Amino acid sequence: MAAESISEYIEQYDGDVRQRLLAVYELIRSAVPEEAEESISWRMPTFKLGTEPLFFFTATKKHIGFYPTPDAIAHFSAQLNEYGTTDHLVQLRHNAPLPTELISEIIAWRLEQLPSGTA
Repeated sequence: MAAESISEYIEQYDGDVRQRLLAVYELIRSAVPEEAEESISWRMPTFKLGTEPLFFFTATKKHIGFYPTPDAIAHFSAQLNEYGTTDHLVQLRHNAPLPTELISEIIAWRLEQLPSGTA
């Protein structure tokens, strides 16, 4: 059964994976504007502001996938060189500490890029 909320999505996982998902969720939730909407989109926890997707994240067998937009990944490419990345994804491997400070920096930068009056 597919999760219908971010809470349901996170509750599907146990142990360290659940804790890592919850940490990423809390970093995003604490930074986005109150009016940001939480949903499941493309089977992933999603934050949107109006129609603007802000962040997606997901769990896989080996990593947490964090999707902060291609612009954010490009901007932080030097800091992300030790992580698996694609144009859309940062792989936060389960066998490494969660880089909460870097995630927070990426979130803050991404929110600064929103059109004036959006955030």
